[in-house]
Parts: sequence; C-alpha cells; structure tokens
Amino acid sequence: MGLVTAPGTLGTPARRRRHLPARAPVLAASLLTASLLSCAGRANPLLGEWVSVGSEDTRMTYIFEDGGRARWILELSEGPDTFEVAYEARYGSAPIELDVGPWRSGPLAGQTLYGIVQMQGPDRFRVDFEPANPDGDGSERPATFSEQAVTFVRRVN
Repeated sequence: MGLVTAPGTLGTPARRRRHLPARAPVLAASLLTASLLSCAGRANPLLGEWVSVGSEDTRMTYIFEDGGRARWILELSEGPDTFEVAYEARYGSAPIELDVGPWRSGPLAGQTLYGIVQMQGPDRFRVDFEPANPDGDGSERPATFSEQAVTFVRRVN
C-alpha cells in the first residue's frame, strides 16, 4: 500500500519538489534581464524631456528630439535661457557615448561636450561631460563617472 499525502507535504514525490526550485532561477534571470533591458526597448531611450535632480547648482532641462536636435534649458535667477544644439548618441557602447555640440551660443559657445551616459531605468539617467574643441576626436570623453555627474529624470515621454 502506498503513502497518501496532500500536495506540498513531505510525502510529495521528490520529482515534484525538485521541479519548482529548478524553474525559480530561470524566472529570476528572466525578470532581471527584463529590468536591465527596459530602456533598450526604445530605439532612442534619450528622446523626450529630462530635468536634473539632486543638484544644488542651477537646474537644467534637456529636450532630446528626433533628428539629432536638442534644447538645453538653463534655469537662471532672471529666468530660463534656452540653447539649441545638435547631439549624437552611440547606444552600442558601454557606457553610452553622447556628444552634444558644437554650441553656437551661451556659456559653451565653440565647444562640444563629450559625455558618457548610464541609463538607470527607462525614466532616469546620469551623465558626465568634458568640454572640448568641436573638431576634437572625443578623447576628452570621461572614462568613468565623476562627482560632477548629473542625474536626470524624464519629465515628458
């Protein structure tokens, strides 16, 4: 006569007990991969309006548009100042490389910003830039994030 027990008890066949734990790592890996790649679902995850956070300095807004055009809005005590500029993002590199410029006016006139970007989800990224001559080769680009890196959160999708 065989042992009769309720499912999930010690009498459950060993094969059934092993089945659920074997699937748990696969499920966990799938969820982790989905969360890490959440911003990869967009062809250009930087598109949209982003506002700086966590900085005691001047508040900034970047608006990245299709076609490599962006607007940088600098919130000054006398009111906002807006600068239009070209950008190029290379999503295939790690971290993402972001070139903004050359700037035609404003405090960065005549320069290009060579930066690195780390997406921290679909609605948050941090960026670190180094200014340089627009004819530069990008060698000024930071290799790692410094204390001057700025975090932005998405305002408008």
